[in-house]
Amino acid sequence: MKSPFSLSIIISILLHAVLFVALVWSVDFERVKLEATPSAPIIQATAVDIDQVSQQVERIKQQQQQKAEQERKRIEQAEKEAEQARKKRLAEERRIKQLELEKRQQEEAKRKADEQARRAREKQKLEQEKAARAEAARLQKEQQRKAAEEAAAAAEAERLRKLEQQKQAEEAARKAEEAARKAEQERIRKEREARAAAERAAKEEAERQRQAEIARQEAEFERQLQAEMAAEANARHQRQVLGELEKYRALIMSTIQRHWLTEPSMMGKQCQIQLTLASNGFVTRIGDGKGDAAVCESARRAIRKAVSLPVSDDPDVFAKLKNITLTLKPE
Repeated sequence: MKSPFSLSIIISILLHAVLFVALVWSVDFERVKLEATPSAPIIQATAVDIDQVSQQVERIKQQQQQKAEQERKRIEQAEKEAEQARKKRLAEERRIKQLELEKRQQEEAKRKADEQARRAREKQKLEQEKAARAEAARLQKEQQRKAAEEAAAAAEAERLRKLEQQKQAEEAARKAEEAARKAEQERIRKEREARAAAERAAKEEAERQRQAEIARQEAEFERQLQAEMAAEANARHQRQVLGELEKYRALIMSTIQRHWLTEPSMMGKQCQIQLTLASNGFVTRIGDGKGDAAVCESARRAIRKAVSLPVSDDPDVFAKLKNITLTLKPE
């Protein structure tokens, strides 16, 4: 922030002080010429000590510098506290999102464990079914063997004759059973492979969707974070603009008061005047004013004597200063 009192402003104040002395003398001479009017009070000319004026200007400058420094410190402290609160809030939001992410990861791990347990149960069931089929085949063979023994005991001759035929039938049955067993095993193998492929595809698709959702959430969080930071920066700038605006409004009022020659009859009255300022502080237009006519006319003369008024180099601050309405009261 620029200092409200640069070297050029100090020189300008001293020059205005000299001009003030000259104006006082001119006013005294004019009043001496008006002494012929019986109703006008006699005003004695007063010599102004330039050193006293300089000391008074120096005191005003120091007071304004102290006020400006106090305001700057107050704004810096407020901004610091706001920044600390913002960082704390952002850290808390990140912590909550991290907890949510960990929770989703734990849920995913549990889902995988459940899936593995389900597959183990299915494998055990298939093995039990296979064992049941083997036991059924064994029982069937046992029944056939018993039948053969009973037939052999009833007719030994018939048994001998049909023994070779029985062996051939058993071999054929064995081969047929072996073929059926192999076909069943092939069918089960293909079913398992198809089911495993489907599970892998489903798992890969779920993982892809999960990663996409995580990426989307992270992008949304970053966008929200950037938007909040931009909004806070804009609010901070607006507060700075308002602070500068109030400072320069006070400086403008102070400058006008230094050039204003008032009379006791004006006390307690006021005038509201609208001014248009150039970027260098030059007064390009002075409104007629609303209020007491004598106060308005006297205030307009003071503004014309000041010629230029303090303005800010900040474009946003000057935009609010270039058309300014002041309420002036004699002090």
